[in-house]
Amino acid sequence: MITAEDLLAGPRGRRFCTELLHQVLDEESGPAERLREVFLWAGYHVDRERGETPTLFGPGAVDPEPDPGDDEVARTLSAAVDVIDPVTVRADHVVRAFGDTAAVARYWQEPDSEDVLLARPSVAPVVARLAGLWAASTAVDTVVCPASPGQWSTTFDGPHGPEPLRETRPGDATRVLGDWRRALQTEVDSVRPRDRRRRVDADRGGEWWSTPPSGLLVTTPAVAPLGPLGLWAVEDDMGWERAVVAPVSTPVDARVLVIDGADDWSAVCRRWPVDVSWTTRRHDWYRTTGRDGAWVTPDWSGVATEYDAVRLTVRGWLRAAGTAVPVSDGSASVIAGWTPGSTVWLRDPVPAVDQESGAVWTFDNETLLWTTGDGELLTDGVFPTRS
Repeated sequence: MITAEDLLAGPRGRRFCTELLHQVLDEESGPAERLREVFLWAGYHVDRERGETPTLFGPGAVDPEPDPGDDEVARTLSAAVDVIDPVTVRADHVVRAFGDTAAVARYWQEPDSEDVLLARPSVAPVVARLAGLWAASTAVDTVVCPASPGQWSTTFDGPHGPEPLRETRPGDATRVLGDWRRALQTEVDSVRPRDRRRRVDADRGGEWWSTPPSGLLVTTPAVAPLGPLGLWAVEDDMGWERAVVAPVSTPVDARVLVIDGADDWSAVCRRWPVDVSWTTRRHDWYRTTGRDGAWVTPDWSGVATEYDAVRLTVRGWLRAAGTAVPVSDGSASVIAGWTPGSTVWLRDPVPAVDQESGAVWTFDNETLLWTTGDGELLTDGVFPTRS
């Protein structure tokens, strides 16, 4: 179950509130058009104020509108909230909102301008009003807490993705985690004195994510009939429109480390820390959080000595992703690069992916839905199989 407080705790939760509003609003209505216009010009001026040079196209590009101001943003947002009926919210609205919320998460640069606006005091009361409406929504609860206990793998296919389906072999997890841990240590050890002397706002960047390494099996729950959440909400996605989805046989006695918020993430970092204070994360995480100081990231090879998998709940992602999570001794960490609701399998033997039941899903730009090639959807927790 999600609460209004959960949705207000961090930038992903606040952004989800307005992204779901955009989904529910009649896009041709006056309040929707005015909301898009106000967010456009307010965001444009946020970017200008922090030294960026946003590019404009179309009417108004030559002569930009003045900054509408925070009070006008709040009034316009409130007017849009006034015309919606929360009862009309559907699960497809919610998963699309999650997708849009994840798509604008960026932990290697300053927050998206709309994220900045939603954190401002004048706008906060209206966002809180939205959070209360969405927390009481049955559709939101259906996505945050899906009825089906099953897990599914999602393997995207395209010019920037792997071939379907990924085969899992004995020793894969051990090898992947070992290679990752050695590479991370090499990165930490290669920090030079001049790296430490650089200003925190220097134009430097590199690895910014804090997920377990790629190459491990990742699973997510499914929302009938829309498919697994892994199809919809991917941070730093590549715009994929094709994927292979397959059920995964997960052991009922698996030891899963659940991260449901900042406190859980902090505990993981205290128990298995890797000091990355002077790597390029210092610059990336400063830009996204505004914090300068010591940074740590979890040692996932250490976590694997006690747990089979780690799961970031949807609630945990909404509450804490993209924030500077205090750890200890003045250090902090960032949940960055995660698909909400994902479980990453850290230990061998890796759960079996049901290759025979895998199905190709594609994104339909007309219906804005993921479907199988013959148009079938997930029904009652059972996926259509390949013909």
